[in-house]
Amino acid sequence: MTPASAGSAGRVVDTHVHAGLTKYEPIESLVDQMFRHRVDHAVLVQHAGMFDNRYLIESAERYAGRFAVACLVDVSQPDAADQLSGWVERSPVVQGVRLYLRELFAGAPGAEATWRRADELGLIVTVGGSLSELASPQMGEVAERYSHARLHLEHLAHPDPKEPEPYERYRQALSLARYPHVALKVSGFYSFTREPWSPYLDTLRYVAAALEHFGPRRMMWGSDFPPVSFREGYHNALRFAAQHIPLASYEDRAYLLGRTALSFWRFDLLQ
Repeated sequence: MTPASAGSAGRVVDTHVHAGLTKYEPIESLVDQMFRHRVDHAVLVQHAGMFDNRYLIESAERYAGRFAVACLVDVSQPDAADQLSGWVERSPVVQGVRLYLRELFAGAPGAEATWRRADELGLIVTVGGSLSELASPQMGEVAERYSHARLHLEHLAHPDPKEPEPYERYRQALSLARYPHVALKVSGFYSFTREPWSPYLDTLRYVAAALEHFGPRRMMWGSDFPPVSFREGYHNALRFAAQHIPLASYEDRAYLLGRTALSFWRFDLLQ
């Protein structure tokens, strides 16, 4: 299966992309990459430090049917939960929120209430956290406490390329798969490879461990555009998922490339 034909098994969804006017690339750059590589949908994940989600919402509404939005709110503020509700009420494209474990564990004024609100609303939470945070007992408590939200762990749960086999700390993070509302984004390979250029085959050891725990039906591809453009590039990020990750069947690959994501995100709400 080549990137150009990846959609032959179904729609292709990129679950982790960024766009912006003051950081990263405008939405048109992403649309161009998606068009050239036949990617049907993408999840716009707000980047760190940007709490004005209007551009992402307006972009998703302008390209109706292509995008969903995971917004960001300032949990250093006590009213962060109400900010979240406001963004969700603003548009149906806002179906998720990006939340960072470090802020929750540090007791940021609005963090706990925002997690609770996301859980009450049944949102998708794209979870930003280091390997040590994801592998911690506190993360298990988070997964147990917020069981109505759908928790998506970013960047394959951030394996550490320096950790020796059998990757005990990484496997501890992957053990979050015991919670059925936790899923895994297959993205960010440039950040945990030791190879100077793609296809980053050394990272397949982590993919194998992730598949043991989550299986392809709870894993979903993401490019991490545009940071990926400074490394392997969008084309090769998609090719890695479409060609190099060993899977048992075309159906498993279809789940990795889109079907899993489509079980969480809706792209037809404005059509």
